[in-house]
Amino acid sequence: MKKIIGYSLLSLLALVLILGIYGIRKFNNKYFKESPAYLELSHESQPMDFNWTHQKVDEGHIEYQSGFLIPVQIGSLQHNLNMQFDTGAPDSFFYEKDLISLRNLGYDIEEVQKDGFRFVKSIKLNLGGKPVTLSMVKIYPNYGNSFSAEFNPKTNIVIGTIGSDILVDRITSIDFKNKTIQFFEERPEWMQDLNGFQTFDFPGRRVMLPAIVDGKEYEFLYDSGCSAFGLITTKNRFEKYTDIATPVKRFGAKSWEDKFYINSKASDYPLTIGGAQLRMNRVSCVDMYAFLQPLVTPFTRIGGWMGNQAINESLLILDTKTKEFLITI
Repeated sequence: MKKIIGYSLLSLLALVLILGIYGIRKFNNKYFKESPAYLELSHESQPMDFNWTHQKVDEGHIEYQSGFLIPVQIGSLQHNLNMQFDTGAPDSFFYEKDLISLRNLGYDIEEVQKDGFRFVKSIKLNLGGKPVTLSMVKIYPNYGNSFSAEFNPKTNIVIGTIGSDILVDRITSIDFKNKTIQFFEERPEWMQDLNGFQTFDFPGRRVMLPAIVDGKEYEFLYDSGCSAFGLITTKNRFEKYTDIATPVKRFGAKSWEDKFYINSKASDYPLTIGGAQLRMNRVSCVDMYAFLQPLVTPFTRIGGWMGNQAINESLLILDTKTKEFLITI
């Protein structure tokens, strides 16, 4: 009987390991899967302004960098329109409800279909104060905001997402201190004089930056949509990288339609990314994944999700042509 129970437990363990390996492999294949980048950007290479949006996340706490928003001007419309810059999203989108509202206000926005997706064919607008033309932007169905002609100066309306497809075959410069973002087709002269570029990977349009913490090497996924966070990591590392006396901020976060709760603390814990000596500023962990993360993380490429907090006083350059990047303080 003992042998039968032992064999049964071993069989169950083997089954769990097989399913776990299969699930992790499936996650990696899907998350880093290469897919067509449809977005086209026509523009003069000039600095575009961006803003931080703030949000009340719980009683007595306002998060002043909860979103990385690039202002949008369409025609003569006076509304405070924006698009979120989100490198965690491999595709750019206009939200369907916002497109319907714009059409109801008289804007003729043509859409086309390709490869089973709906796209805004082409639209001229000001992005961060500079004129651009965006073409072949995916439409995110049944999502976004409905708004009327009535203008409310206190309301920010996010009509879409600028995803990491805008980085493809370009050099992107994000000056966090001066709140500007700029896209180049070739490295400008001032950038060619900079030293210290290091390599990074860009699988499936995911920005994977090499990082060192406590002498250990990791790959952090740079997700500019996680604006409020320095690093989202496992519960064990969260506790290690923060002071036990520092109060925890727990609040609900949203990723598209999904909502989950995050524990977050201020932290001065050091890390090195691309040779730049930084401080995490904010470390977080997700409650619902706390048990699984230590088991799963070693088998994925993602050593942590890195937001903007650790680099919000720096200059970040991402060159996807050469797969090189630079952070200057």
